[in-house]
Amino acid sequence: MGDLGVLVPLAVALITVNGLPATSVFFGAGIAYLLAGFVYRLPIPVQPLKAVAAIAIAHGLSGSVVTAAGWWMGLLLLFFALTDAQRWLSRLFTRPVIRGIQLGLALLLVRSGLSLASRPQVVPGGEDRVIRLAAQVIPLGWIVAVAALLVLLWALRSRRWPASLAVLAFGGAAALTVGGAGRFLGEIHLGLALPAPVLPRPQDLLNALTLLVLPQIPLTLGNAVFATADTARAYFGPQARRVTPRTLLTTMGTSQLIAALFGGVPVCHGSGGITAHYRLGARTGTAPLLMGTLCLGLALFVDGNALPVLALIPYPVLGTLLAFVGVQHGLLARDLRGWPDIGVAVVTAVVGFATRNLAIGFGCGIILHQVLRLVRWARAKWTVLS
Repeated sequence: MGDLGVLVPLAVALITVNGLPATSVFFGAGIAYLLAGFVYRLPIPVQPLKAVAAIAIAHGLSGSVVTAAGWWMGLLLLFFALTDAQRWLSRLFTRPVIRGIQLGLALLLVRSGLSLASRPQVVPGGEDRVIRLAAQVIPLGWIVAVAALLVLLWALRSRRWPASLAVLAFGGAAALTVGGAGRFLGEIHLGLALPAPVLPRPQDLLNALTLLVLPQIPLTLGNAVFATADTARAYFGPQARRVTPRTLLTTMGTSQLIAALFGGVPVCHGSGGITAHYRLGARTGTAPLLMGTLCLGLALFVDGNALPVLALIPYPVLGTLLAFVGVQHGLLARDLRGWPDIGVAVVTAVVGFATRNLAIGFGCGIILHQVLRLVRWARAKWTVLS
C-alpha cells in the first residue's frame, strides 16, 4: 500500500476533473501492478504519469486526450527498449544526476504531502472541516496528519504491524468519525463493470503529443527508468537483477498500451514508489500483486464507482505517507562524495523543485555535469602540455 499517496489523489482528480472512467483507471493500474509483481518479484510501484496527470488536471483536458498520451508513451518506450537508444541515453544519466532527480523528487513529495494535509476537506469529496481558535482557522487535517505520523512512527518502531496498513486503518477510522465519510457508504454498490476498448481520434493524438507526451518523456526516462533501477539496486542489491532499464521500458510500454486500449490513464514505475514500499515494510513481489488485485476489485466490482471507497482514505493520511517517503527518498543522496558531484545533484534538485518540473531540473544537471567533465579534461590536457 506504500504508494497510495501518489495513486489515490491523482486518480481521484483524473476521474472527477478529466472524466476518465473509474473502471478504466483502476483496470489499467491493476494490470500494471500484476505485471510488475510477476516480472520483478519485488515491490516495484505503479503510478499515473505525473507530468501527464498534472498538465491534464491543470488544463482540464478531456479523458480521450489523456488516453491518447498512453498510446504515444507505450510505443515510444517499447521503441527505446527494443533498440540501443536506452544505452545511449544511459550515458546522460550519471550517478550525480540520478541522485539529484531523487533529491528533487523527495522535496516535491514532502511539499505535496504538506499540501494534502492542509486541504480543508479531510476526505475526497467531503465537506470542509476546520477548527476555529480565536481568529485562526486551522484545517482539521493538520491534527489528523500529526496523529497519523504518530501511528506511523509507532508501527515502524514496534514492527508488530505493517506500517502502511496501520496508518490506513487509522485513516479509515478518522474518515468515518471526523472526516464525514460515513455518508458515502450508502453510495457503494457492488456490481460488475467491464472496461470497453477505446481507439484514439487523430486530433486527440496530436494534442496528446504536443501537450502531454513531450514534457513527460524526459521525466519518465530520468525517474521511472534510470533512477528506479538505481533505487532498486540500493535497497535490494542482487535481488534487483531483473530491474534493468530495458526491462522497465518494456513493462511500462506494455502497461501503457493496455491502459490506453481500455481508456485508462498512462502509468509508470518510479523511484519514489520503491522507497515508499520499502520503508513501509514491503520486500517481495507480493506487494504489487496485492495492489493489483485491489485495483482490479475497484475497477470491476463496485459498479464503476470507486470514489466512495476512496473516501475512506483521508487526504491528511496520504499526505503523511507522502512526506515520510519524501524524507526517506532524499537520504539516497548520502553516498555522494566530492563537491562537483554534490553540486550537480543540488542544482538538479533545486531547479526541479523550484520549477515543479524534474525534467528541467535534470536537464540543467546534465549540462552542468558535462561542463564540469569538460573543465576537468581541459585542465588535465593543459597540465600535460605545460
